[in-house]
Amino acid sequence: MALRRIRIERIGSREAFNQFARLPYSIYAGRDAWWPPDIQNEIDLLSGRARIAAHLDLSPFAAFSDDRMVARVSAVVNYRYNEHWNEKLGQLIHFEAMPNEADAVAAMFDEALTWLARRGMNAARSGFAAFLDYPYAIDNYGELPSFLLRGNPDYYHSYLKNARFETEKGQVDYTAPLTPDLQERYRRMVEAAEAAGVAIRSWRDYGFLAAIDAWTNVTNGAFIRHWGWNPISHEEVRPMLAPLQSTLVADLSMIAEIDRSPVGAVFSTPDLSGSLAMIRAGVKLAPERAGARGALINIGVLEPARSRGVARAMAAQSYLAMARNYMRFAGYTLVLDDNWPSRRTAESLGARVTGNFVTYRRSL
Repeated sequence: MALRRIRIERIGSREAFNQFARLPYSIYAGRDAWWPPDIQNEIDLLSGRARIAAHLDLSPFAAFSDDRMVARVSAVVNYRYNEHWNEKLGQLIHFEAMPNEADAVAAMFDEALTWLARRGMNAARSGFAAFLDYPYAIDNYGELPSFLLRGNPDYYHSYLKNARFETEKGQVDYTAPLTPDLQERYRRMVEAAEAAGVAIRSWRDYGFLAAIDAWTNVTNGAFIRHWGWNPISHEEVRPMLAPLQSTLVADLSMIAEIDRSPVGAVFSTPDLSGSLAMIRAGVKLAPERAGARGALINIGVLEPARSRGVARAMAAQSYLAMARNYMRFAGYTLVLDDNWPSRRTAESLGARVTGNFVTYRRSL
């Protein structure tokens, strides 16, 4: 049998960026449902036009087998992250690959990791980077994952393990059924917080643009020592979230205040599968996977206000808003395996683990 010719290319042209961004269409096209990439957003990042690119040194690599692109990855040095954590950590984002391409993927990883090592990095992570990358699914293969989460094929783990990556962190995705009994529990949570002096308002009632700034400030403060996170700026976040002002995000997302000062924030989205997911004609999604599912994407409480039921009350208020908008299930994602305070919050909301994910790391 003739050997295939493998070629690894560090790409840099607009045409190559477009081909790179569209590779997932070849990998996931046979699925009943999947979340496609935002092509323009990826091209803007690859070409350095995205606002976040000012903090990055980024190089995309692609593997070709007999001149057909079969895998891709971007090697990234996030200077803001490394300064915040005093690390020399490189990251591999955008990883996607066709099946049965172990040799091509291995060669591509070698090139990308060498690029990171030459820039002084002593370790590499794949599967989590704030606003850049999400962890790898380890179950529910072939199903539509929660919004923003990966639905990668199972063979990705072999590719990463063959490249000597080790599991660094586990994460879970929770789902709560919005039953009448749970909704009554949520109302009591909100009432208890209000009685303790906590005011919770939706982003629409708070003022959407002001809520974006409050969310940014609270998230930076609440997540300052949270694994994997680095500070973000108002200049980055405003143009990213402002277009959502006229959507249900404004009603589902929450700001919590004590003495008129923001102490907590939640960012939640409605079901977006109908407008953003690729769904094969005739396929009906299970409501707990999408369909009638809202998603609580991010929740944070400043340290002085913790242990006062603020997180539970904000999540409960968001879930009640989802129920008022005819959603039957609510997600609570992503939560680190060892983040027990957040996991207890999810459990108090009646949520159960319905998806598991991992992040990988290796020394260089």
